[in-house]
Amino acid sequence: MHNSKIPVITPRNAKIEASAGAPFEAIRVARDVLLTSRTCGLATLDPASGYPYNTATNIAVEPDGTPFFFAARLALHARNIEADPRISLVLAPFNKGDALTLPRLTLVGRAELMSDAETPLAKARYIARYPKAKLYLGLPDTQLYRMRIDGVQINGGPARNASNITADDLRTDLTGAESLIAAVDDEIVRINAVKGEASRLAVMAGKKPGAWKVTSIDPDGINLASSQDLARLWFAERVTDLNQLTKALTQSAK
Repeated sequence: MHNSKIPVITPRNAKIEASAGAPFEAIRVARDVLLTSRTCGLATLDPASGYPYNTATNIAVEPDGTPFFFAARLALHARNIEADPRISLVLAPFNKGDALTLPRLTLVGRAELMSDAETPLAKARYIARYPKAKLYLGLPDTQLYRMRIDGVQINGGPARNASNITADDLRTDLTGAESLIAAVDDEIVRINAVKGEASRLAVMAGKKPGAWKVTSIDPDGINLASSQDLARLWFAERVTDLNQLTKALTQSAK
Protein backbone atom coordinates (compact mmCIF):
# COMPACT_ATOMS: atom_id res chain seq x y z
CA MET A 1 0.00 0.00 0.00
CA HIS A 2 1.35 3.41 -0.97
CA ASN A 3 2.11 5.85 1.81
CA SER A 4 -0.35 8.70 1.17
CA LYS A 5 2.13 11.20 2.62
CA ILE A 6 4.58 10.47 -0.19
CA PRO A 7 3.60 11.79 -3.66
CA VAL A 8 3.32 9.07 -6.31
CA ILE A 9 5.15 11.39 -8.72
CA THR A 10 8.30 12.39 -6.84
CA PRO A 11 9.10 16.11 -7.34
CA ARG A 12 12.43 17.12 -8.82
CA ASN A 13 15.09 18.32 -6.39
CA ALA A 14 16.00 21.16 -8.76
CA LYS A 15 14.38 24.48 -7.95
CA ILE A 16 12.15 25.72 -10.76
CA GLU A 17 11.32 29.41 -10.82
CA ALA A 18 7.57 29.66 -11.39
CA SER A 19 7.88 33.13 -12.93
CA ALA A 20 9.98 31.68 -15.74
CA GLY A 21 7.11 29.58 -17.02
CA ALA A 22 4.44 30.66 -19.43
CA PRO A 23 0.94 30.94 -17.89
CA PHE A 24 -1.77 28.52 -19.02
CA GLU A 25 -5.03 27.10 -17.71
CA ALA A 26 -3.58 23.84 -16.44
CA ILE A 27 -6.83 22.20 -15.31
CA ARG A 28 -8.74 23.05 -18.50
CA VAL A 29 -5.83 21.89 -20.67
CA ALA A 30 -5.54 18.65 -18.68
CA ARG A 31 -9.26 17.95 -18.97
CA ASP A 32 -9.19 18.74 -22.69
CA VAL A 33 -6.38 16.24 -23.23
CA LEU A 34 -8.15 13.60 -21.14
CA LEU A 35 -11.45 13.97 -22.98
CA THR A 36 -10.13 14.32 -26.54
CA SER A 37 -7.28 11.80 -26.69
CA ARG A 38 -7.96 8.69 -28.75
CA THR A 39 -4.74 6.87 -27.92
CA CYS A 40 -2.64 6.60 -24.79
CA GLY A 41 0.54 4.92 -23.70
CA LEU A 42 -0.15 2.35 -20.97
CA ALA A 43 2.76 1.41 -18.70
CA THR A 44 2.59 -1.63 -16.41
CA LEU A 45 5.20 -3.46 -14.34
CA ASP A 46 6.57 -6.84 -15.39
CA PRO A 47 6.05 -9.16 -12.38
CA ALA A 48 9.31 -11.06 -12.91
CA SER A 49 11.84 -8.46 -14.04
CA GLY A 50 10.28 -5.36 -12.46
CA TYR A 51 10.89 -3.42 -15.66
CA PRO A 52 8.17 -1.13 -17.03
CA TYR A 53 6.26 -2.56 -19.98
CA ASN A 54 4.60 -0.01 -22.26
CA THR A 55 1.93 -0.48 -24.89
CA ALA A 56 -0.48 1.72 -26.83
CA THR A 57 -4.23 1.43 -26.40
CA ASN A 58 -7.49 3.32 -26.87
CA ILE A 59 -8.77 5.41 -24.00
CA ALA A 60 -12.39 6.05 -23.05
CA VAL A 61 -13.86 8.15 -20.24
CA GLU A 62 -16.75 7.58 -17.85
CA PRO A 63 -19.24 10.44 -17.22
CA ASP A 64 -17.37 11.54 -14.09
CA GLY A 65 -14.06 11.79 -15.96
CA THR A 66 -12.61 8.41 -14.94
CA PRO A 67 -10.52 6.92 -17.76
CA PHE A 68 -10.97 3.28 -18.76
CA PHE A 69 -9.47 0.95 -21.34
CA PHE A 70 -9.73 -2.47 -22.94
CA ALA A 71 -7.30 -5.36 -22.41
CA ALA A 72 -7.53 -8.93 -23.62
CA ARG A 73 -7.08 -11.38 -20.74
CA LEU A 74 -4.13 -13.00 -22.54
CA ALA A 75 -2.30 -9.69 -23.07
CA LEU A 76 0.96 -9.10 -21.24
CA HIS A 77 -0.30 -5.85 -19.71
CA ALA A 78 -3.38 -7.64 -18.34
CA ARG A 79 -1.11 -10.24 -16.74
CA ASN A 80 1.03 -7.45 -15.29
CA ILE A 81 -1.99 -5.65 -13.86
CA GLU A 82 -3.18 -8.83 -12.16
CA ALA A 83 0.18 -9.05 -10.39
CA ASP A 84 0.51 -5.32 -9.61
CA PRO A 85 -2.31 -2.86 -10.40
CA ARG A 86 0.01 0.18 -10.45
CA ILE A 87 -0.04 1.74 -13.92
CA SER A 88 0.70 4.98 -15.72
CA LEU A 89 -1.04 6.51 -18.72
CA VAL A 90 0.28 9.21 -21.01
CA LEU A 91 -2.24 11.00 -23.21
CA ALA A 92 -1.38 13.41 -26.00
CA PRO A 93 -2.53 14.49 -29.49
CA PHE A 94 -0.34 11.88 -31.17
CA ASN A 95 0.39 12.25 -34.91
CA LYS A 96 -0.51 15.94 -34.87
CA GLY A 97 2.91 17.57 -35.08
CA ASP A 98 5.86 18.06 -32.76
CA ALA A 99 4.88 16.25 -29.54
CA LEU A 100 7.08 18.52 -27.39
CA THR A 101 5.15 21.61 -28.44
CA LEU A 102 1.73 20.12 -27.63
CA PRO A 103 0.01 19.28 -24.31
CA ARG A 104 0.79 15.90 -22.72
CA LEU A 105 -0.98 14.49 -19.69
CA THR A 106 0.61 11.86 -17.44
CA LEU A 107 -1.57 9.94 -15.00
CA VAL A 108 -0.33 7.59 -12.28
CA GLY A 109 -2.62 5.29 -10.37
CA ARG A 110 -4.13 1.81 -10.12
CA ALA A 111 -6.10 -0.28 -12.58
CA GLU A 112 -9.41 -1.68 -11.38
CA LEU A 113 -11.22 -4.45 -13.25
CA MET A 114 -14.80 -3.48 -14.07
CA SER A 115 -17.47 -5.84 -12.78
CA ASP A 116 -19.71 -7.94 -15.03
CA ALA A 117 -22.61 -5.65 -14.15
CA GLU A 118 -20.69 -2.53 -15.23
CA THR A 119 -19.27 -3.96 -18.44
CA PRO A 120 -22.27 -3.68 -20.84
CA LEU A 121 -22.68 0.08 -20.31
CA ALA A 122 -18.92 0.63 -20.45
CA LYS A 123 -18.75 -1.31 -23.72
CA ALA A 124 -21.50 0.87 -25.19
CA ARG A 125 -19.58 4.03 -24.23
CA TYR A 126 -16.38 2.59 -25.66
CA ILE A 127 -18.03 1.63 -28.97
CA ALA A 128 -19.55 5.12 -29.27
CA ARG A 129 -15.99 6.45 -29.48
CA TYR A 130 -14.52 3.53 -31.43
CA PRO A 131 -17.20 1.84 -33.59
CA LYS A 132 -14.78 -0.79 -34.89
CA ALA A 133 -14.31 -1.97 -31.30
CA LYS A 134 -17.32 -4.24 -31.84
CA LEU A 135 -14.84 -6.60 -33.53
CA TYR A 136 -12.84 -7.27 -30.37
CA LEU A 137 -15.14 -6.34 -27.50
CA GLY A 138 -17.16 -9.44 -28.33
CA LEU A 139 -14.21 -11.77 -27.74
CA PRO A 140 -14.51 -14.10 -24.74
CA ASP A 141 -11.35 -12.78 -23.06
CA THR A 142 -12.41 -9.12 -23.15
CA GLN A 143 -11.70 -7.13 -19.99
CA LEU A 144 -12.27 -3.46 -19.20
CA TYR A 145 -10.25 -1.62 -16.57
CA ARG A 146 -10.86 1.81 -15.08
CA MET A 147 -7.99 3.84 -13.65
CA ARG A 148 -8.13 5.21 -10.12
CA ILE A 149 -5.87 8.25 -10.45
CA ASP A 150 -3.37 9.00 -7.68
CA GLY A 151 -1.06 11.48 -9.42
CA VAL A 152 -1.29 13.96 -12.29
CA GLN A 153 1.28 15.86 -14.34
CA ILE A 154 0.31 18.16 -17.20
CA ASN A 155 2.82 19.61 -19.64
CA GLY A 156 1.15 22.24 -21.79
CA GLY A 157 4.13 22.68 -24.09
CA PRO A 158 7.43 24.59 -23.73
CA ALA A 159 7.68 26.30 -20.31
CA ARG A 160 4.15 25.19 -19.42
CA ASN A 161 4.31 22.64 -16.62
CA ALA A 162 1.98 21.99 -13.70
CA SER A 163 2.31 19.27 -11.09
CA ASN A 164 0.03 20.83 -8.48
CA ILE A 165 -3.26 19.66 -10.02
CA THR A 166 -4.94 16.60 -8.57
CA ALA A 167 -7.19 13.74 -9.60
CA ASP A 168 -10.17 15.71 -8.25
CA ASP A 169 -9.37 18.52 -10.69
CA LEU A 170 -9.97 16.10 -13.56
CA ARG A 171 -13.30 14.83 -12.30
CA THR A 172 -16.70 15.92 -13.55
CA ASP A 173 -19.06 16.58 -10.65
CA LEU A 174 -22.29 14.63 -11.24
CA THR A 175 -23.92 15.79 -7.99
CA GLY A 176 -27.42 17.07 -8.65
CA ALA A 177 -27.33 16.03 -12.31
CA GLU A 178 -29.20 12.74 -11.90
CA SER A 179 -32.06 13.79 -14.20
CA LEU A 180 -29.61 14.80 -16.93
CA ILE A 181 -27.73 11.50 -16.72
CA ALA A 182 -31.01 9.58 -16.85
CA ALA A 183 -32.16 11.38 -20.00
CA VAL A 184 -28.86 11.77 -21.80
CA ASP A 185 -28.91 8.58 -23.90
CA ASP A 186 -32.20 9.53 -25.58
CA GLU A 187 -30.97 13.09 -26.06
CA ILE A 188 -27.83 11.85 -27.80
CA VAL A 189 -29.97 9.83 -30.21
CA ARG A 190 -32.12 12.91 -30.88
CA ILE A 191 -29.17 15.22 -31.55
CA ASN A 192 -27.46 12.71 -33.83
CA ALA A 193 -30.69 12.33 -35.82
CA VAL A 194 -30.73 16.05 -36.67
CA LYS A 195 -28.82 16.45 -39.92
CA GLY A 196 -25.66 18.52 -39.46
CA GLU A 197 -26.23 19.23 -35.77
CA ALA A 198 -23.31 17.19 -34.44
CA SER A 199 -21.05 18.67 -37.11
CA ARG A 200 -22.13 22.17 -36.05
CA LEU A 201 -21.26 21.41 -32.45
CA ALA A 202 -17.87 20.02 -33.49
CA VAL A 203 -17.13 23.20 -35.45
CA MET A 204 -17.98 25.22 -32.35
CA ALA A 205 -15.41 23.08 -30.52
CA GLY A 206 -12.76 24.12 -33.05
CA LYS A 207 -12.93 21.17 -35.43
CA LYS A 208 -13.58 20.95 -39.16
CA PRO A 209 -17.11 20.01 -40.31
CA GLY A 210 -17.69 16.38 -41.17
CA ALA A 211 -19.40 13.16 -40.14
CA TRP A 212 -19.45 13.78 -36.41
CA LYS A 213 -21.54 12.05 -33.75
CA VAL A 214 -22.27 13.03 -30.16
CA THR A 215 -20.90 10.25 -27.96
CA SER A 216 -21.63 11.52 -24.45
CA ILE A 217 -22.97 14.49 -22.52
CA ASP A 218 -22.15 15.50 -18.95
CA PRO A 219 -22.87 18.58 -16.83
CA ASP A 220 -19.80 20.40 -18.17
CA GLY A 221 -19.99 19.69 -21.90
CA ILE A 222 -20.50 17.45 -24.92
CA ASN A 223 -18.08 14.89 -26.35
CA LEU A 224 -18.12 14.16 -30.08
CA ALA A 225 -16.34 11.71 -32.35
CA SER A 226 -15.60 11.28 -36.04
CA SER A 227 -13.79 8.36 -37.64
CA GLN A 228 -10.45 10.10 -37.06
CA ASP A 229 -10.83 12.58 -34.22
CA LEU A 230 -12.53 13.54 -30.96
CA ALA A 231 -13.88 16.92 -29.87
CA ARG A 232 -15.03 18.51 -26.63
CA LEU A 233 -17.53 21.37 -26.51
CA TRP A 234 -17.62 23.01 -23.08
CA PHE A 235 -20.81 24.59 -21.81
CA ALA A 236 -20.69 28.23 -20.74
CA GLU A 237 -22.52 27.20 -17.56
CA ARG A 238 -22.98 23.90 -15.75
CA VAL A 239 -25.99 21.88 -16.95
CA THR A 240 -27.87 19.55 -14.60
CA ASP A 241 -31.13 18.72 -16.36
CA LEU A 242 -32.63 18.38 -19.84
CA ASN A 243 -34.19 21.86 -19.82
CA GLN A 244 -30.83 23.46 -19.11
CA LEU A 245 -29.23 21.34 -21.81
CA THR A 246 -31.84 22.42 -24.35
CA LYS A 247 -31.24 26.06 -23.38
CA ALA A 248 -27.46 25.63 -23.76
CA LEU A 249 -27.87 24.09 -27.22
CA THR A 250 -30.31 26.83 -28.25
CA GLN A 251 -27.91 29.53 -27.14
CA SER A 252 -25.07 27.85 -29.02
CA ALA A 253 -27.20 27.85 -32.19
CA LYS A 254 -27.43 31.66 -31.95
